Amino acid sequence: MKSLIICADFPPFLSGIGDFTDRLASAMTRAGQHVSVLTMQGSDDGVKRPYEVLRVMPSFGMKSMDTLLDIARDFDVVNIQYPGVHFGRSPMINLLPPKLKRLGVASVVTIHDARVMRWRWRLRTWPMLNTVSGIIHVDPGDWPIIKSWLTFGAPPRACVPIASNVEMLDATVADVARWRNELGIQPDETACAFFGILYPHKGVDELIDAVTTLRARGHKLKLVVIGDFDREADWRPAMEKRLKSDEIVWVRGASLDRVSECLHACDIAALPFHSGTSVNRSSMLATLAHGLPTITTDGPNTPKEIRELFDLELVPIKDVTALTSAIERVLTDDALRNRLRENASKASKRISWDSVARQTSDFHKQIAQSRGAKCAS
Repeated sequence: MKSLIICADFPPFLSGIGDFTDRLASAMTRAGQHVSVLTMQGSDDGVKRPYEVLRVMPSFGMKSMDTLLDIARDFDVVNIQYPGVHFGRSPMINLLPPKLKRLGVASVVTIHDARVMRWRWRLRTWPMLNTVSGIIHVDPGDWPIIKSWLTFGAPPRACVPIASNVEMLDATVADVARWRNELGIQPDETACAFFGILYPHKGVDELIDAVTTLRARGHKLKLVVIGDFDREADWRPAMEKRLKSDEIVWVRGASLDRVSECLHACDIAALPFHSGTSVNRSSMLATLAHGLPTITTDGPNTPKEIRELFDLELVPIKDVTALTSAIERVLTDDALRNRLRENASKASKRISWDSVARQTSDFHKQIAQSRGAKCAS
């Protein structure tokens, strides 16, 4: 069976969904599935991948529909990764499933972060959700939102949680010492990692305020920000100015291997998301996979069962005082820090990319057969 994954934002473009697609396609290929990824025209990152990357789409506007359909007709299942910046506001991707059906090609949409979509984004998904052959959602809590937009009944669906987008490199003590030295982290300093694409709603300002307060209290703490911007915005200059500080190491444009090196070099992590953490936070999964005690937020998107799944220090959203206190507890309480470290990697190992690939491939096959796609015959 041949699967085509459509991902508007693919490396080297900065995107968690792009990194997710890369890891998923690689794992599916290792498992013997024939996979290709269709994305935008543009620069190649030079990475040799085990699957085909079709960087041919001039855009995902209506004028490019025929280009997409000409490619899709050679596949059994087309899996749209949604949303994506490069899909933009064009209705083309939302109108794609019925056109694929007429070609005898089954369609699947993977919904990321339905709960944080604004109502306008949700409105645009209506034609896609109501004509697609099958739905995958990566966060269990997203299903009630998705279901509320289904007018004509629910198609087959699967919840397939994600794994960490950052594969943990093997590291010796000497490797970690070298990476810390490269980052300018002193032997007696505690390095606190922040990882992710930079937006105000990631809580970067609150984290900088907390670190500044703790340093003023005498804690030898260094903030390591591993991330960059994916767009111009009116808030960006102010954030850039704050990040260019002697108490902050800002790692920009890092490859995933370099991200792993930086996480190895850190001692703890803080991710103060304004919407709260959830089971599909790839940056959190990455810090946990690297065994970092992680402080994050309990907000509107945080499921009640999060404490059963992960051992985290949770604080209220947008609360600098609570964030500062939580970081200080982890810095000063050896028992707490050791417990968080021991439980971090255990929790992240529950979900592997091999498992994600197997569930996705099985769902593709189920949908293709049930919809009478070419492979079913």
